[in-house]
Amino acid sequence: MNSTPSKTGFLARVKNIRLLPPKDSRFYGLFNEMADIIVEASRDLVKIFNAPINERQEIEAAIHAKFVKCGRVHDQVEALMHAAHQPPFERPEIMDLTHNLMRIVKYIKHAANRYVLYNFPTSDKEMRELAPIINNACQEIAAALKELPRNRKIDSYFDTITRYEIKADSIYHQGLGRRFAEIRQNRLDCEKMIDDLCAPEARACEKADLLGINRSLVQYTRHVAIFFILREVYVELEKASDVCTDVATCLKRMVSGNV
Repeated sequence: MNSTPSKTGFLARVKNIRLLPPKDSRFYGLFNEMADIIVEASRDLVKIFNAPINERQEIEAAIHAKFVKCGRVHDQVEALMHAAHQPPFERPEIMDLTHNLMRIVKYIKHAANRYVLYNFPTSDKEMRELAPIINNACQEIAAALKELPRNRKIDSYFDTITRYEIKADSIYHQGLGRRFAEIRQNRLDCEKMIDDLCAPEARACEKADLLGINRSLVQYTRHVAIFFILREVYVELEKASDVCTDVATCLKRMVSGNV
């Protein structure tokens, strides 16, 4: 009787031999921790634009604390990168992902800081519209990351985040356009008042005429200042939205290379 193992049995045993250590699952826990932080920070962003002035600094401080916390988790990912034998994805891709997650919290922090710094009497319509969009995009990122260990099909998350980014861009440009239209109208009104007084058939200039021009100039200057101040907040919000798309793109690239 032939005692030599069959070829089929030999191949089955070879197939079951693990040549590399298992993928280090600790990375997923850190990804999820960072995702939870960006969701919490984006919720605070929604809150700060609806809060009275006396509560804003406390909310801003909470956002800053989340930024610091996210940085600590990012450092843990870096340390694990040096210790792990087999990360679940390529090391540059993991660092790209966590770096972009950090950027989301950074831009949220910057937007909140500028809003508090300039002490707006109330938030702008576009701020109250952009913040929930960023929060929704962050929730999609968190959901995609939680699915990552067992499901690599994240196209639906990517598409949803992309739609949010497109909507945020539209609101951002509409807000700037609306404010710039106010400035333009103020300038035209002021120029018309001056032209009317300088016309050959104009009556003699009176004190009320000069006061009217002065008020128009003050309004023009005020709207110019508001435009540039608001633009600082808008830009940070728009950056946060853009980076959400960067995270989604990074996730898609990671998954496509590790199916």
